[in-house]
Amino acid sequence: MSDYLWGLGVGLSAVIVIAAITKWRTRNKLMSVAEKAEHLSRRRARMLPALAIIFLSQQASFFSQMSDGAHVPAEKAKISAWLVLSVILLAGLATKGFWFEKKEVRDLIDDENTRANRNAAMRWGFLFGMGSAIAVYVLTMFEVVTGREAVHIVLSFGIAAALLRWAVLEKRAHQDA
Repeated sequence: MSDYLWGLGVGLSAVIVIAAITKWRTRNKLMSVAEKAEHLSRRRARMLPALAIIFLSQQASFFSQMSDGAHVPAEKAKISAWLVLSVILLAGLATKGFWFEKKEVRDLIDDENTRANRNAAMRWGFLFGMGSAIAVYVLTMFEVVTGREAVHIVLSFGIAAALLRWAVLEKRAHQDA
């Protein structure tokens, strides 16, 4: 099995374990649909900054330990883990999230304010992604940047900006409520 598949498998396994632990912890709490939606919405507001920090720290470790063109197994695993995390974060940004919850709960969580906050965050993510693409273009005038590195930079800045903006807006919305 290739190193990429091992990295993808480990990343997906981690997501499944985290989801199972989360479900197990809340199994005995009796809440109405509205209470559960409110609880999950507040948890998301607390979780988004932590996810952004984890994502950005992963990028810092990736770029600080890049090898000089040699594709060592550890680098392939890091790239695979980054890819899994990026896809999951993008899917979370683009959807209602909380995929393992009932449809009624997901619909309540995705209220008008949350959709507006998510749309504003996606705009910021797009603008930061395009800004980082421009920065990479300028950087290539002075230093060689591989295609993989360029894609990594653009996606990382776009996703991180969207996560951080959504976190700020969601925290502000819950403070005002």
